[in-house]
Amino acid sequence: MIGVDSGWEIYVGGNGGIKTEVAEFLVKVKTGEEVMEYAGAFLQLYREEGWYLERTVHYIGRVGLDYVKRKILDDAALRRALWERLQFALDGEPDPWFESSRASIDTRQFIPIAVEPVPAAPTASAHPQSA
Repeated sequence: MIGVDSGWEIYVGGNGGIKTEVAEFLVKVKTGEEVMEYAGAFLQLYREEGWYLERTVHYIGRVGLDYVKRKILDDAALRRALWERLQFALDGEPDPWFESSRASIDTRQFIPIAVEPVPAAPTASAHPQSA
């Protein structure tokens, strides 16, 4: 999701690692609620149709971005149904952003790392040249 002047742009299917892939543009929406619905519907579609251990980039490569757009953008009833199924699947699960202890989040990842001072480089006078 990228915030822009008039709303949000949603991109899907990017991949990091050894073989990086640029995410593809899915849709531009105006509200935060739409971001949640469209992104959640995509995630649920992927959950239901993706193969075991298949990354989203490979799922989109297999079914095609046009297929995903037909399901998510062109069919509002299906999009809402996918969003509702995702909400049902998450019902009762703690939100890690707001309930980190209940969600068993290791909060050490949010503690700043102590940085040791770097020793000063030796000066030219510290190493006299031999004549």
